[in-house]
Amino acid sequence: MKFTIITPCYNAAEYLPETLASVLNQTAVRSGQVELEYLVQDGGSSDGTLELLKSYHHPNLYIHSAPDQGMYDALAQGLAQATGDVIAYLNAGDFYYPQAFAVVSEIMATGEVDWLTGYRVIYNQFSQVIQMDLPYPYRRELFGYGLYNQAWCRVQQESTFWTKKVHGQIDLTRLKSWRYAGDYFLWLQLAQQTELHLVSSYLGGFKRHPGQLSERRDLYNQEVARMTQPPTWPAKLHHAWDWWQWRWRKNYPKVWRFDSKMNKWRWHE
Repeated sequence: MKFTIITPCYNAAEYLPETLASVLNQTAVRSGQVELEYLVQDGGSSDGTLELLKSYHHPNLYIHSAPDQGMYDALAQGLAQATGDVIAYLNAGDFYYPQAFAVVSEIMATGEVDWLTGYRVIYNQFSQVIQMDLPYPYRRELFGYGLYNQAWCRVQQESTFWTKKVHGQIDLTRLKSWRYAGDYFLWLQLAQQTELHLVSSYLGGFKRHPGQLSERRDLYNQEVARMTQPPTWPAKLHHAWDWWQWRWRKNYPKVWRFDSKMNKWRWHE
């Protein structure tokens, strides 16, 4: 099984080393359990980013550096080149758990999952975990109402992976047109094709640091509103019910959990 990871970046020399190490040093990659195609799309940095990238001599690291029209333009360029069986992207500064690919590959190998996400994890500026929770099961029809644009129910991009089966249907031209909410556009595109499965596991996390695009929630919300429709009352009720289940019933079903007796990941209805 082959993983393609894309990292779009611009003047990110300060943040890249941790991100690069988390991809290149995955246990599943080092053991040969999975293949890796790691595409770094640099937007023509002037802070030493390119020099840093060239100092890595990894056979599976591919570097492209040229001016672009923003992060999602760079991401779309990378996604267009992806040849992996499993695809994801990771921004500079964020990083994966060392066993992430091992967990994802085992679940994807069942053939039952085309879109997977794990725990939502937040790091502080010292790379320490300061928040972790398992989101509730998502309803694919609610993505189109913009209902998953809330802090407590967002899909964490750093923990999310999808297969080439659904990747080919993503409109990469439209992805380039978004400046802030390109991740939500990706989820809309994937939700039109398949269900988002949850796994009770730590896969990756988001690191808070100054100057992130994610700080502009006002502009992000405006873009989500443009790509979605106002929620109906039934949609709002489903969303509220799911929140109640998540808030008060932590051991809910519809999650991939590790079965210690069988020594493998299993789907729990």
